[in-house]
Amino acid sequence: MTRLVAELISCPVKGFFGQPDNPEIAIEGSNRQSNYLVFKGHQTFHKVCQKIQHKHLIYVVRDVRVLAISGANFFKFYPSKLDKYICKSPLFGNFYYNNFISENTKINQMIRVLDQGEKSVPCCYISWEKHVIQYLNNGVLVIKYEYLLLNPEAECQKILSNIGIERSKEQIAVAVKNQSFGTIKEKFKLSGDRRRENFLREGKSSGWKQKFTAEQKHFVKNRFFDTLSALNYLD
Repeated sequence: MTRLVAELISCPVKGFFGQPDNPEIAIEGSNRQSNYLVFKGHQTFHKVCQKIQHKHLIYVVRDVRVLAISGANFFKFYPSKLDKYICKSPLFGNFYYNNFISENTKINQMIRVLDQGEKSVPCCYISWEKHVIQYLNNGVLVIKYEYLLLNPEAECQKILSNIGIERSKEQIAVAVKNQSFGTIKEKFKLSGDRRRENFLREGKSSGWKQKFTAEQKHFVKNRFFDTLSALNYLD
């Protein structure tokens, strides 16, 4: 999404908002000449608005159930101190983590983080619900990740209209193609950039249906019912 916005308006992706030394994988386009810069961030609305007017914000929201799967794969979760100790081993830590700590355990841990917030987990200081509501209640342009997958051209037009920039249908189509999940992943693969290639996992939005247990589905639906309903995420 970050790269797509930058390509649409032909400006650089500067990196993580407020973290100039963070080697964010989306950084690109340093040769683009523009009055605009695009930053990526996960901060709360109030923290961002200390430095940026809210009319310059684009909030990408994802179904909390999708985030549970994504976070379970991205962050490291240790059921016990012993598990953490073993996983820190340079010899077989990764093998132990991938084979002896179940996916269901990792998903449960991430659901807890999304439910309550957790300061020790980057970007998850408050619950998913509180984070989303701050942006929904302050008139920020909200783009649903799932809609972006289904109809990227229409979502791109919303972004351009909000910024006040015009692009032809052909220009939008080129930007969408250049920044599609498959194109970017292949680009990283061909360049030998394994870190950035591996960061991009599947680019799907419905994997939680197969991975969640019945209990997890029930809990998350009830816990986040109002926000899921407001965002039309409920069947």
